[in-house]
Amino acid sequence: MKKFTLAALLSATLLAGCYSLPKPTIITMEQIRNLDYGRYSSDYEQIVKRHLARTLIDPNSLMLDGISKPRKFVRLERTSLPVKTDTPIRDIRGYIVCARINAKNRYGGYTGWQEHAYIIYNGQLYEDVLGAQCFNQDELMVSVEAGAYIKVTENGNEIQVY
Repeated sequence: MKKFTLAALLSATLLAGCYSLPKPTIITMEQIRNLDYGRYSSDYEQIVKRHLARTLIDPNSLMLDGISKPRKFVRLERTSLPVKTDTPIRDIRGYIVCARINAKNRYGGYTGWQEHAYIIYNGQLYEDVLGAQCFNQDELMVSVEAGAYIKVTENGNEIQVY
């Protein structure tokens, strides 16, 4: 039995060494800048406030510490797994706004200050978009799915994405 286990382990190790990762797809910042991000919603504060009024347990308890100005946002993902170089790339894009809120929960207590990221595309609000985070203050935020084998470059150099 030990010989069989050792042989299986050795075979698995050898096969793992034969597997090669696909070459990453390269997308340039120029391509990303030229995407359609929808129309800029100047009423973004009202869009977020209407959303919060509809979704909070106790909308009257809302304390709002501000809403950031919209910035362009794009999330790049593969449409299926396992990833191959010919697997199509899907992008989620729009304008990201961040709101710092505090409101009461079901027990009547305040939850504490929390930042929430929302994506607005042509006046429609989307929440819980992966990669949409409030810590980044870049004019254009780029998020890439982990393991998607997508590289974002500018002037031939790979840049950091979130």
